[in-house]
Amino acid sequence: MSEAHGLNIRFLSQGMMKLGAEQLPPGFFAWPQEEQIRWAQEYWEERTREDILGAVAYLTVEEDSVPDCLEIDGDDYPVLAQTPAWKAFNAPDSQMLNPFEQED
Repeated sequence: MSEAHGLNIRFLSQGMMKLGAEQLPPGFFAWPQEEQIRWAQEYWEERTREDILGAVAYLTVEEDSVPDCLEIDGDDYPVLAQTPAWKAFNAPDSQMLNPFEQED
């Protein structure tokens, strides 16, 4: 690698949007889980960039963020190091919300 490259420090940023009971549709927690997930996904998709940035800013950088990947900036972005979270983030179907099985 004789050509000069940059370095990308990537991170997965946690965020949280807290919705009070008055912000949820009536009877939300009585709905089937798939409908709850669908409603939450639609709610998420309607948020603005400012809403998302506010959700990220809700938590602290010191406690809720770490560098997750070091990669060389280039055509194929070779990874120098990564956390298990970053590896999972890039796994197939990792961007899908799946219902959580409740234990009795």
